[in-house]
This record gives sequence, structure tokens and C-alpha cells, in this order.
Amino acid sequence: MANREGGGAPWIAFLAGIVLVAVIAFGVVAYTGGLQPQRTAEFEVNLPETKIPPPDIELPSPPPAPQTPPSAEPEPATP
Repeated sequence: MANREGGGAPWIAFLAGIVLVAVIAFGVVAYTGGLQPQRTAEFEVNLPETKIPPPDIELPSPPPAPQTPPSAEPEPATP
């Protein structure tokens, strides 16, 4: 079995690596302007006030209501 040589804790190097990556990422974001407030576009529409009258449309009369079909069973005979 291999003997483990060298002291120290590997988790300290892991944490140092995470901190280094975070510092680099923060520097890149700050350099590209990611920390500044973003400008938003302003949009304005100026239209004159117009009143359009509703159209005069005469609708046709509705079709007649459907009728029930005759039943297939014969009606009972009345005595």
C-alpha cells in the first residue's frame, strides 16, 4: 500500500480554488459592465383621438330550430 506523505488538508486547497474562481468570475462581470444598472427603452405612441361609430349591420334571422326525428318504435295501440 502506498504511504500517504505530505501534510495539510486537501479541503483547504478545494476551498481556495472555489474562492479563486469566485473572484475571477466577479472580476469578469465587473469588467464587462454587469454591475451597472441597465438602461431601458422608452416607447411612446401619439395618436389623435378618433371616435369610430359602430357599423350598422343587419344580421339575418337564425335558421329554424332542429326537429326531433321520428321514433323507431311504433306507438302503442289505443283500445
